[in-house]
Amino acid sequence: MEDEDISKFDEALSALAEEILEDAPEQAPHPLAAPPPPPLPAPPIGAVAAARSVSIDPIDGLRAQERTLLRIDRLLISGGIRFVLFLPLLVVINFGLAHSYRNSTPEWWLLHMQDVAPVEMHLGIHILSLFILVADITLLLLLFRLLSVTRTIFRHEAESLTTAGLTFKSSHGYAEMRATINGSRRQLGATITFLFLAASLLGIALWLTPDGDLSPRLVALSTGTLLAGHGSFLVSNQSRFNASEPWGMLSAFSPPIHPALLRRPFSDVIKAHIDPLLTVRISEYLRTVEAEVKSGHSMAQIQETLLHLLHLQRSSLIDEQQFRSALATMIDSDSINRLFDHPELGQETWDRLLSGAMVDCAPFFRLHDRLHMRQQTGRTGVVWFDVDMENLVVGPANLFAFILNQSDEVQDMILRVQTPDFRPNECEYRLRIEPHQALEFDGLGQLELTQTLPRLLASTRIIWQSLLPAGTGESTVTVRLEDPDGNLISGRVLTVQIRNDLFSRLRMTTGALFIVGATIAILSPILPFIGSVLGL
Repeated sequence: MEDEDISKFDEALSALAEEILEDAPEQAPHPLAAPPPPPLPAPPIGAVAAARSVSIDPIDGLRAQERTLLRIDRLLISGGIRFVLFLPLLVVINFGLAHSYRNSTPEWWLLHMQDVAPVEMHLGIHILSLFILVADITLLLLLFRLLSVTRTIFRHEAESLTTAGLTFKSSHGYAEMRATINGSRRQLGATITFLFLAASLLGIALWLTPDGDLSPRLVALSTGTLLAGHGSFLVSNQSRFNASEPWGMLSAFSPPIHPALLRRPFSDVIKAHIDPLLTVRISEYLRTVEAEVKSGHSMAQIQETLLHLLHLQRSSLIDEQQFRSALATMIDSDSINRLFDHPELGQETWDRLLSGAMVDCAPFFRLHDRLHMRQQTGRTGVVWFDVDMENLVVGPANLFAFILNQSDEVQDMILRVQTPDFRPNECEYRLRIEPHQALEFDGLGQLELTQTLPRLLASTRIIWQSLLPAGTGESTVTVRLEDPDGNLISGRVLTVQIRNDLFSRLRMTTGALFIVGATIAILSPILPFIGSVLGL
């Protein structure tokens, strides 16, 4: 289905969505719930705030509509019960059951159901199947409306930010996000078209010739289009996103580029996985508290420290008091409270950013934990070198290398990555690594983890190399650390498996089977007709 055809759904879906919005009950507060906190003072108006102040009227209604549709989606469609996965299967089973009882009606139907449904059993099953198809199409139309509203909000915010003077449309990842949103919408439009055709063929069969010779052929065509629609739904990329939640567009974003040498590791890793819209919001808000940063510190340092401390707190390595004490040296407590109580960029947003980065870049966090364990054991040496990447590669692989110079002199080193099974096949990094200067223990009190570990991580040179698999199966990656003369200092050989994950393989296999079944079902009533025409 083309964009011109898809756009025709919007007007019909708007009325359906508005009815749902009108019928949605307002949630009353819990009697034991705490009273709402007093409103926070509004931050100074920047580019984002100015853009929103100009465009608040056109999209306020769309945001409210999107929130309602999002709840329905998470409860019935993409999450929760997930009716759209098994309702078409139920219709296919009904078609087979109706075909089995086409020439006979069981006695229990005559005794118990004939008074309720005064039709033959196969006709009753077909009528029930038609209602199920209509219900499935209705749910998909609601999902289609949700994607349309999200696209409209995203497009409107992009235009507003561009008008406010930000080069938002030229930012990294914007084109990919727009393609993902439009692609998901087109895929869903194709599924709806197939299911609508299946329901139409079944309705025509029941209306025109319920007992004639043409009815089985129409039912077979309806079965084929139903299987084709459900198969296309299963094999399509079903990423779900929204513009109502600050983190809602993260699933529609994949980092096109990232730094190879991480100067501020946590900031660089997490920024690479933040969509452009959320990036603008975070940058705009942090700019409003930049004046409250204590002397001797920068906003970039606060971002790095904040993300690192949040990770340590999530890992139960530090408590809330240690977390706030470490930040209090850089920014006052009131600013910390506003940072976590922000309606959009609060605690939940930071937690989701960390959780997403821990899933996408798990090797980085494993190496960080090993660096922490090395610090706890008190082990020392001239150079500490460690490498990690995914054991099971299902897409682009992330290779991380940590190099810590624990000597007293500056070290010139060469990091070489070689692999025949990934692209690029060979990478080379020339590094000049300063020695790590640990904090001296004065013997009066124990050094805090918030003092030692961030300092140790800042002294570590971190390499992030993305590798694209060239095939499937078992693969090897060789990482060598050499001196300027080519002598080997340390090395690692990593063995990984390149394949699709189990869920993707199951989804693609099931979708392919449905499409094959659709082909058979569509050809079954056509081939006898073609044979009779050809005299076969």
